[in-house]
Amino acid sequence: MKRVLVATAILALVPASPAAGARLSHADRQAINRTLDAFVDSAVKRKNVDGSWNLVTPELRAGVSRAAWDAGNLPVYPYPAGGTTFHTWTIDFASKNEVEFELMIPSRLSKSDSIQFNGTMKKVAGRWLVDSFNPAATFAGGGTVVGPHDFTASADGGGGKGVARLGSTWITLPAALIGLGIVFLLSWFLYTWVRNWRLRRAYRRPLEPIVVKRRDSEPALVAEERGQADG
Repeated sequence: MKRVLVATAILALVPASPAAGARLSHADRQAINRTLDAFVDSAVKRKNVDGSWNLVTPELRAGVSRAAWDAGNLPVYPYPAGGTTFHTWTIDFASKNEVEFELMIPSRLSKSDSIQFNGTMKKVAGRWLVDSFNPAATFAGGGTVVGPHDFTASADGGGGKGVARLGSTWITLPAALIGLGIVFLLSWFLYTWVRNWRLRRAYRRPLEPIVVKRRDSEPALVAEERGQADG
């Protein structure tokens, strides 16, 4: 009995992993598949973009007008996805009305390239809608892996290059500070050298002879003794 109680306590302390509780009904999975297929074909591929407006949650399209969305100005990373079905997603977390997932999508331009998206689906009014869909990593045929910080958000449909770039200010400012530091050090060394050179020159200058003036009021004997002492 004690062993059973100990085992039960240990199991209670072990946190359940998200995947362990990630169970979806067949109907929910099929519904998510249909939404993802239509969403990727429309929003990600930038083909018939207006068709994806009703496939996302109000939170995803917040701040974007319908006209802007239809024109391709949507907060979804564009990618030349290959294929028409995208059912190979894996679950990171699942609850009754929310699913977090990962989806690897190959490129139609190169069979050796692919990109991994992390997304969230939410059940709104009985329909599974896309709440987020962001690139996590891209894999190139040469073994190059680009992480999420290397993606630039593109809402204009222009197809960002996927590599983040530093602004010119962030490059010019550190270079200017380094240059000022070098100039300051050189000026300090020059000032120190000149000062030491002047001190050495003054130290080597010969001393002027000391002239002793004889006072006329001194007695002759004292003057004679002083003269002998000086001689």
